[in-house]
Formats: sequence, structure tokens, C-alpha cells
Amino acid sequence: MHEPALPGFVDADPVARFYDDLAGFYHLLFDDWDAAVMRQAKSVDALLTMLAGSGRKRILDAACGIGTQAIGLALLGHDVRGTDLSGAAVMRARREAARLGATLKISVADMRSLSGYVAGPFDVVCALDNALPHLMTDEELTAALRESAAVLAPGGWFVASIRDHDRLIAERPRTTPLRLIDEPGGYRALFQVWDWWPDGSGYRLHQHIIQWRDGASQAHVFESEYRALTRAAVERGLAAAGFTEWRWLEAGDERFFQPVVAARVGSSTGAGSSIR
Repeated sequence: MHEPALPGFVDADPVARFYDDLAGFYHLLFDDWDAAVMRQAKSVDALLTMLAGSGRKRILDAACGIGTQAIGLALLGHDVRGTDLSGAAVMRARREAARLGATLKISVADMRSLSGYVAGPFDVVCALDNALPHLMTDEELTAALRESAAVLAPGGWFVASIRDHDRLIAERPRTTPLRLIDEPGGYRALFQVWDWWPDGSGYRLHQHIIQWRDGASQAHVFESEYRALTRAAVERGLAAAGFTEWRWLEAGDERFFQPVVAARVGSSTGAGSSIR
């Protein structure tokens, strides 16, 4: 079991560097990040209750970022462990957890080798906010899913939220809608630009954050590549990793802002049903 030291870290992985750069600005993607922490935690808690019943759960947030879901779940009374590939995000998550009064352990870990970093078993392993599409090959995806299964308790659930790439591949949008958030003395403008690969199998994302305050502007751009991960590819990965049951929960209501896949080992029902 190993855990990289954080002081003086230099992340070599390009995904880690993306989130290292974004960690200090991540809260700006929300109208009110503190409120979003509790709102999203309540949404995830309702989802987990639907899947596994009520009560305190041991949860691993394997892509916790700065703690957007993990901190709120801990404040709701769950036993939460947070991990992330980005050292800067982990350090920020620790600070935010302390500020908000949440008790949880947060450390650096790679989803592709989780069992080398954390000891299960967990009732739930989460990878939310479109984390899986950073795994650029079928082999990487299967490795991460297999490692998630390895630290789950019998009957435990793996839960991930993913952009609806089946639709997006057909549409190949170049931008996301502009979001304008008023701030004291100005505003904040948020949008993304997507440069699609020629075959439509992925894209380079440019996250723009523009702040205008008291007559002066600041612009920040963060870039990363994403695989356009389809449901069929996710299901192949789940099957290869040993999951025997999965279901899709559709976006479009207050519970989920992205499609969610929930999977577990131990049932023979297999292929993906959908819950709306």
C-alpha cells in the first residue's frame, strides 16, 4: 500500500496536470460552490439510497477533485475516503474539508491501481463528473473498473456519471452554452470549446473562465483531452472487469445532471436497463 508524498510534487500525468492547474479555480465553475457541495451530496445520497437502501455507507470517491461530492457526503454522515490523481486537487480538498468541518481522509491515488493505495471493502466506489473519459484506451478503462471492483464489498456498487457521448458524437458541438454569473463589481463568464478528433472518438477541451471586476478582466484557459466514451464501451469495460449487473440512470431531472451508470458484481441479470 503506497501513498505519494505531496510536498513539492510535480505531476507528470497530463490529466493530473490539468487538474493541478484547475484546482485553485475549480470553485469558479459553480454559482456557489459551498451550496453545490451539499446539493450534490444530497443528490448522490438519494441515488445511493435508491440503489442500496438507507443508512451510513463506506464510500470511496475515486475522482474526488477538490471534494465537491466527497465533503458533502461526509457531512451527511457517511464514512468517506477521497482519492484523486491530482496532488493540487487533493491539497485543496483537504483545506476545504477542514474549512467546512468535514472529517474524511483524502489522498493521491490512480484509479488504474486503486488497490495499491486504499484498503477496502467499500460499500460504494464513485467516479463522478465525467472522470472515466480521461481513461483513453479500453485497457485503461478496464484496469480502473477492475481495481474499483477489487475494493468493493460483496454486493457493493460502482457509480459513475458520464457525458452523453452517444449523442455528442453525432452532434460534435464546438462549444458549450455561455454561463454568466454575476459577482460583486462584475461578472464571471464560463464556456468550453471542443476540438474534435477527425474520427469523432474524442476531443480536446478548452475550459474558459473570464472574470470582469471593477473595470479589469482576467482570462484563464485550461485544456485536457477526453475520450468520447460511449455506453457500449463502458459496458464492455464493466463486463471485462467482472461486473455482472449494471444499469443506466438517465439525466434530465434533479437527481442527475449527467447519465449515471451503476454496476455491481454478483448478479446474473447483466445488460443495462435504464431508470428515468
